[in-house]
Amino acid sequence: MDSINENEEIEYSLTLEINDYKVPNDLKDEVLFLTVKQDLLDLLTDSNTNITYFGYAPDNTADNQDDLLLDGFFFRIIAYNKDLCLTLDSTKEDILLAYSNLITNKSPYWTTIITEKGFIKEEITIELLYQ
Repeated sequence: MDSINENEEIEYSLTLEINDYKVPNDLKDEVLFLTVKQDLLDLLTDSNTNITYFGYAPDNTADNQDDLLLDGFFFRIIAYNKDLCLTLDSTKEDILLAYSNLITNKSPYWTTIITEKGFIKEEITIELLYQ
């Protein structure tokens, strides 16, 4: 079992599917964050929310690689463990609560919309990066 080390500079990523969400166009950084903040908090505090992915933050692009892409619309939040106090063994409830607290109390370093296309799949992600 992973032990919690609050000072570790490990980046964790949380991905949540939002296929019913209308992704805003041409917004980024603070305006995009303020536009999606409440919807994201609602999702993080809903006990029916399913986690698409939680683990180490990805460090490469998935363009033109259908096997690496998810098909649809997503929120991805990347943050250091020192701000989350989680482990890879954390419960769904603890993960959603930690990210909800982060979104409530801190603004991201940047927020952007990333579109990655494969030959069959297209992944559109609203990404929030915390540092």
